[in-house]
Amino acid sequence: MNQKLRYLSYIKDDFDTVICGVNGVITCGKELIPNSIETCTALYQSGKKVMLASNSSMRVNDLFCLLRSRGVPLNIFQAMITAGEICHFYLKSNNLGHSYYNINDYPARVMQGLNEYRCVDKVIMSDFMLVENAPDGINISSKINTLEQALSLNLPLVCVGNNTSLLTTQGVKSAAGALAEQYAMMGGKIISFGKPDERIIKYLTENIYAYNPSRCLVIGDSMATDIRMGNISKTQTLLICNGIHQLHDDDIEKINELSTGYGLNVDYYMENLRW
Repeated sequence: MNQKLRYLSYIKDDFDTVICGVNGVITCGKELIPNSIETCTALYQSGKKVMLASNSSMRVNDLFCLLRSRGVPLNIFQAMITAGEICHFYLKSNNLGHSYYNINDYPARVMQGLNEYRCVDKVIMSDFMLVENAPDGINISSKINTLEQALSLNLPLVCVGNNTSLLTTQGVKSAAGALAEQYAMMGGKIISFGKPDERIIKYLTENIYAYNPSRCLVIGDSMATDIRMGNISKTQTLLICNGIHQLHDDDIEKINELSTGYGLNVDYYMENLRW
């Protein structure tokens, strides 16, 4: 059932819990999307438990600080989780070696505080590779030689965030998940973190008394991560069309094609978040 929704308030009585994506839903890169925070605030004021689930490599505290710096009232969110937070604690308790090669062109945010690991400047010196979702996307073709070298050394690739694309201020760009897919197709080993892992929903809702997935709404702009996580966890789903898929809310045929192509069910869709 792909039902067009003009305002989220129309269905507010159908759910108690909201798990909302960040990039493509409430932000575009680092900028807030109009009406998104007002909608989240209205959800909170309506008695809904609102939580954030992001495939960003940021730690939760960094996301908290970013939103606060944009004037977002953080009391409206009951909980937050990021792929970066999950990966950070995985690496803290699972030593993959002592050195890593950072594929991104900036210091790895997820590695901050993990002093047992050392960043090296040559693939051959590393125990594993690391890729994060870059704010401006990733140029996959420029990384092929690096992937080929890593493959010859049988190095695993740690992927922080499963998005194959993400919405930036310059439009939709390739993300960490796309590079991980490329490495997997070449025969490489992937260790990935983030949505659509259903454990994210379990973590966010574990302290909610009598949590009912049929009364939970997952909001996101990605079929592959947000909507898939909702389907796996048997929640309701809302696709934000004007995120990475760049659809307008009257493109019902294209949304049907997306649903069929991914083998997923979308309960509701709207162009941008509106109360």
